Amino acid sequence: MAITTLAGLKAGLKPPEHLMKAATTTEGGGIYNSTFYLAGQPEAAVAPSPGLDGAALTSYAGQIPYHNPVSGNGYLASLDGGYLANTVTSFTSGLVCDRLWHNSGISITTTTAQAITSPTWPARDVNGSTNGEGVFVGLEVSSATGNGSPITNTTLDYTNSDGVSGRTGTISMPATANAGTFVFFQLQAGDKGVRSIQGITLGTSYVSGTMHLVAVRPILDFFNEKLGDTKTEDAIAIGFPRLFDDSVLFTMFLGHAGSSLSNCITFGFAHG
Repeated sequence: MAITTLAGLKAGLKPPEHLMKAATTTEGGGIYNSTFYLAGQPEAAVAPSPGLDGAALTSYAGQIPYHNPVSGNGYLASLDGGYLANTVTSFTSGLVCDRLWHNSGISITTTTAQAITSPTWPARDVNGSTNGEGVFVGLEVSSATGNGSPITNTTLDYTNSDGVSGRTGTISMPATANAGTFVFFQLQAGDKGVRSIQGITLGTSYVSGTMHLVAVRPILDFFNEKLGDTKTEDAIAIGFPRLFDDSVLFTMFLGHAGSSLSNCITFGFAHG
């Protein structure tokens, strides 16, 4: 049964999990940076290698540890920490996501359509189904790209969460994107998520580097008022978001040009 009272929340609290990642130089202002490949706790993830069609995920080395409840539901119950830097004082945003699928094998010099037949997502969209509502797709860099200028004409061919195919997502990628750069595709107007992927077209060569398509369900967006500050949020403040079984949790953050950020966050979970 769902947790519906504070007493139930207190009774269901589990030991916390910690994220402590090495510092990384951010790509630039307003661009997300994934912590997936950074050394620390948990360990750095190895770049995906399942091929263009990708793999649906129920676990992955390098994720924030998450243990399924024996019965009932799982929740994110608290967050304590943030993104730390000594030279920047403006706020930044952190994003906790469930990683549902990722791929490899994208040719970074091919400018024609690269066909993809993605498998059915795990049943972890916002409704606990495979339809993809609240599931979004981004392009994640695991090895820095070599394009000397921004690329604005990369497109995603997808089916939306209502089952309508032939939809097109668009993206603008920065020049020479650092490892960890993560940029979300802008979906067609009215779409609430992605059910499956049929292809990607780069349009312009990225010259060198390695990129992956990644499907995620954003769980929580949180802010540091200033870099260097920490953030403490309880279950009520964060909305007590539901975590479905086999969630593959990781974080990303909005960067600031030239900043070197480190990450230290404690996550609390509850079962009930």
